[in-house]
Amino acid sequence: MSHETFRLDDQVGHLLRRAYQRASSHLASRIRPHDLTPVQHATLIRLWEMGPLSQNQLGRAVAMPPANIHSLVRRLESRGFVRRDADPSDKRLLTVSLTDEGRALVEALIPLDAASTEAALRGLSAAERETLYAILKKMA
Repeated sequence: MSHETFRLDDQVGHLLRRAYQRASSHLASRIRPHDLTPVQHATLIRLWEMGPLSQNQLGRAVAMPPANIHSLVRRLESRGFVRRDADPSDKRLLTVSLTDEGRALVEALIPLDAASTEAALRGLSAAERETLYAILKKMA
């Protein structure tokens, strides 16, 4: 591609960022009443999906660096949504798990998440949605 034909609107990073902003705004508006950020939401959902995880595993599961996941877990713990416990097989390791309150919150979040996904994909056919998911999973 030459400088003469370059267009920002044809760059994959730019298009992905714009699509991400649109999709995440659908989610952010729905979870705002719960005072959660999208990454806090993702962290709670991952724990619901996967069960107790070490902070390192949890960070990888939500694509966060270890230092950031540590402070995020502390904030969720202070709100009563997660707890940290010694791993039964290795007492030096702490696992993070949902509390009953955290599990109840996730149960309330799932329909909000589904609605935000539907809103973000509203203009796509079923075949286009399937193709989009396949491409995004391949890129991730």
